[in-house]
Amino acid sequence: MIVRVNENPKIKDIEVVINCKERDKFILEIEKSLTYLNKVITGKIDGRNFTLTPNQIFYFDSIDNKVFAYTKDKVYDVNLKLYQLEDIFLKTPLIRINKNTILNTKKIKSFRSSFNGKMEAILKNNEAVIISRKYVPILREILGGKRK
Repeated sequence: MIVRVNENPKIKDIEVVINCKERDKFILEIEKSLTYLNKVITGKIDGRNFTLTPNQIFYFDSIDNKVFAYTKDKVYDVNLKLYQLEDIFLKTPLIRINKNTILNTKKIKSFRSSFNGKMEAILKNNEAVIISRKYVPILREILGGKRK
């Protein structure tokens, strides 16, 4: 792979062009990574709005019809539903892992099989989340394994 960066002070916006023989898994992964970097949402703490990028977000959790974004050390109130977040972060490493949670797979430190076909993931901030058995095959595929 050849990577070139052309700096020009007259350019107003970044343009990324991928030249390839075919659109294979590697190219799709590059596209996913670029899409991931381009998303932004707003979260609130104590009435103040903050801009959050997917790279900051460890997971989203829905509790009592409210959605929260969890970062390394803060929790933000997000004025969106989980299904809206799924649409925003489609084709990114943020995926649904159970009825109430969307996880950033880039923030997983380790994982292991749990009871009843579930899986437990330990995140880079040492929090643990449970992946329901419905979503385990999807996560395994994303992490490079095979679907069963």
